[in-house]
Amino acid sequence: MARIIFDDGRAGTPTREDWLLLVARLFLAAPFVIFGIMKYINMGRMQAMIETGGLPGWLIWLIIPWQVLCGLAIATGFFTRTAALLLGAFCIVATCLYHTNWSVSGELSDFTKDFAMTGGFILLWVHGPGRFSLNGRLRRQA
Repeated sequence: MARIIFDDGRAGTPTREDWLLLVARLFLAAPFVIFGIMKYINMGRMQAMIETGGLPGWLIWLIIPWQVLCGLAIATGFFTRTAALLLGAFCIVATCLYHTNWSVSGELSDFTKDFAMTGGFILLWVHGPGRFSLNGRLRRQA
């Protein structure tokens, strides 16, 4: 099924690296889709939290689609490099605004995880989405 929908048309059998890039994209994308949806469900609390960082609460209306759409783009391999840069930037800004009080339990963990995710997004930007991507499939059909 993945070959029919996402294969970019390269000759030969998909390699282990092709499959691992797909899995890595899915792992990087999942938290953003899940937590973007959770932000929508908990809109009031999220607006209040955004305001604690000195930003206006209405930004939630930009943050939710940013997270969900970029997460879906990475998962499917559609404009992957752009989405990786946008989510990497999001991680850096969110971490610097909201995860710097390391005396609170879990904050240092969130801080380091967000920077680790940014590292993953940088790697994705450098290497691209891999063989199984919508961009590759669309390019092949053009």
